[in-house]
Amino acid sequence: MPLTRPALPLPPAHDGPRVSGMLLIRTHHGDDDAWRDVLSRIGELPGLVAPRPGHEADAVPREPIPRRLIVVDDRAWQGATPDEVREALDADGTWIPDLVLLANDRTTADPHLRPLLAFRGTDGDTFRITPRQAALTYLVLHLPYQETTLEGFEEEAPAEPDWEPEEGETAEDWEDGLPDPAGTYLESLNPPPRYEPPTRALPLLTQENFGLLVRTDFTDDAAWTSLLDTVYRPRPGYDDPIKDFGDYIHTVDDPTYEGSSPEQLMSLVLDNQENPDLMTADLVVIADGNTMRDPDHRVLVVPLDGPIGYTFRMDPERVGSMVVNLALGNMDIEAFMDDRTKAELPGMQWLKDVLQGGGS
Repeated sequence: MPLTRPALPLPPAHDGPRVSGMLLIRTHHGDDDAWRDVLSRIGELPGLVAPRPGHEADAVPREPIPRRLIVVDDRAWQGATPDEVREALDADGTWIPDLVLLANDRTTADPHLRPLLAFRGTDGDTFRITPRQAALTYLVLHLPYQETTLEGFEEEAPAEPDWEPEEGETAEDWEDGLPDPAGTYLESLNPPPRYEPPTRALPLLTQENFGLLVRTDFTDDAAWTSLLDTVYRPRPGYDDPIKDFGDYIHTVDDPTYEGSSPEQLMSLVLDNQENPDLMTADLVVIADGNTMRDPDHRVLVVPLDGPIGYTFRMDPERVGSMVVNLALGNMDIEAFMDDRTKAELPGMQWLKDVLQGGGS
């Protein structure tokens, strides 16, 4: 007799703007420490709720940006499969998450990556993703075009690739040959990215131009002025038809953001509601303490789609050209990454081999 699963604690759909978000279900209850580790890596994300069994989440989240992460820790979902969860999501009149995550036995068995089984709402193929990658993706799910990011995860980290186990190959051998989960690189960073709630309410950041540059360090006004002058007017002879990028970059110089983390700023970015057709570079550039102390004032670039979490430093002379070319769709973000960061992208093993002296 098949096991009957309870209804998921999903709120009813409402008539307002769509609420983006994720659903995380614990489907393996053999190791409480592993489950706590998953939650720790995800962090205290805005909009996170953990309804008690038999209770629903609120219909409209109490957040500046409407979004929710519903966490289900209910033994009634022990051993649940994606098909069972999809069937439960088909209930009429309920909110549908953008991304569903299952913490299963493979999550428990891998203390290094804690890979989660994932799929898009009621659609899409299953893939594997680390909790940190899922958390960073959650912070920007409210922005347009994120379905493309999720489709990229399906391609780079499929849970069920097209190939089958070879003759004599065990299930364990086959699993060891699976592509790394999306976000594997993030787990190797020191410190790894993790969202921490700000100590004070922070204003939202609306993308009002091609690019968005936010100052988070206020110790050196002269360094900030020098940085802006370089960003707006790159060095003489710089090969670009645009002489002044000031009209293409929205600069935020507000002490309220002092000390804000990249994850906090990611979570605050909104598209322009008054001009939904505005072209943007889909990233935030940060002038932090390292930028101000660096003689070259290298800024931190934080992608908001595609390779979310793959932050990198950039010379300020290149910022204007980057945001214009990305907004116009002339180039991809990978074209501006440093080689070391680019080598960590899925499918870039050949570049990593070259950088490590293993190729030519």
